[in-house]
Amino acid sequence: MGTSDVRRLTDEEMARLPEAKAAMEEAGRAGTSSRFNFFAAFDGTNNDQGNLKLSGDPYPTNVGNLDQQAEAAGSKYLRRGYYPGVGTGGDQGNFVNAGPNPTPAIDAAAEKAYRDFSDAAQTYLKQTPGATPADLGASVTGFSRGCAAAVRFAQLVNDRGLVAPDGTVVAPPGSVPITGMALMDPVATGVQGETGIPANVKGQVLVVQAEHESRSWFRPVDYSDDPRVTTVKHPGNHVGVGGGYDRDGTAANVHEGVTAYFQRRGVPLADVPAEQRHNPNEPAMIRTENYQTARNGDVLTDEDGRKQLRWMVDDETKPRITVKPRMSEQTKAQLRQSYTELAPGLKARGLDGEQCLQVSAACVAKAAEHPDWGDPKRYLLSKNGEQVAVQHQNGRFNEVRVDEALQSSTTAHLDRVQDLQQAQATPAAQPERAAPVQTEPALTR
Repeated sequence: MGTSDVRRLTDEEMARLPEAKAAMEEAGRAGTSSRFNFFAAFDGTNNDQGNLKLSGDPYPTNVGNLDQQAEAAGSKYLRRGYYPGVGTGGDQGNFVNAGPNPTPAIDAAAEKAYRDFSDAAQTYLKQTPGATPADLGASVTGFSRGCAAAVRFAQLVNDRGLVAPDGTVVAPPGSVPITGMALMDPVATGVQGETGIPANVKGQVLVVQAEHESRSWFRPVDYSDDPRVTTVKHPGNHVGVGGGYDRDGTAANVHEGVTAYFQRRGVPLADVPAEQRHNPNEPAMIRTENYQTARNGDVLTDEDGRKQLRWMVDDETKPRITVKPRMSEQTKAQLRQSYTELAPGLKARGLDGEQCLQVSAACVAKAAEHPDWGDPKRYLLSKNGEQVAVQHQNGRFNEVRVDEALQSSTTAHLDRVQDLQQAQATPAAQPERAAPVQTEPALTR
């Protein structure tokens, strides 16, 4: 056991809950909607709405609840897919994936959701008179490391468009919008690959961040540098935002706010059932999973009376330590430089901002192939606008063809940069990650 009560919310904290819910709804007011929408719901580590014993919590998470609301909507223009979290068995793996190696499971969930979306979209196009690929869109939600799967799914849709099993391109890359994205306390511990939000995510992204979580392995991904992201900080620990402890506490307030966000974005979810709504008349409980507990929930102490930690924790008296989406400072600086130097000329030749970013990222990826040449010094667009020369510090040049650069997405180019950097790095250069105090029960969310 490992969940214990800390305290009830103060009157001031309770008064903030309606404000937080309103901010979530407000984030959904502006953006893109689609005639047909595929709602993909990615649960957290060890969370499966069909097998609650895996998490040890008595109720489904908000992700599971939102999936049920999508099913209850009964709209022919809305299809849904629910994807259990890392460590729940099958392609989601076991405790090894739940701990240090979640990437294969996250990729598997994203790929499955992509196939489900493609199948649902093709069925809609075949069965709906007058339907076109321009009708298609998707929306996504996630909790904990399910957020990494949600982002990865959006990246796949951006990179590939929609492709039928026989290879027929239903919609080209970059043409299918993600019309809503709500991430509940996003965590990407151990996740490899790009975790940035792709360009096909339209309108405001909603991120809800727990204020009372201090476990080192649960440091949230901070997307605040992206102007498309609205971050709402909310009372509660990790599960106190993502859901599972109770029906009407802090997570229920998040549940209502996220539902309102999607409804504002044109995703026709059913309303939150009455029994799952936040109770404003009862101060909600803040809980923690930091400490070892007895079966009755009492925190265990050592012979000196100190609480026995279950996890490595950060300083609880300070704001949470956050993690930026995976892209090195060096890569960001190079991308900024290449875009600044190339975009004016590329735009003069008819490319839009996203295409300029694709070309810029391709140049950074090409430069990463030769770290021994030194960092890029200049990015030079040819007079005909068809090639870019990347000049390195040692005077040598790489060449990138603009038409070839546009065949892959910005995300794919930056993934290439990261792969090259990881391959070239020595073990000593790899970033250290905090480890839990004990290996069991691995990463439980």
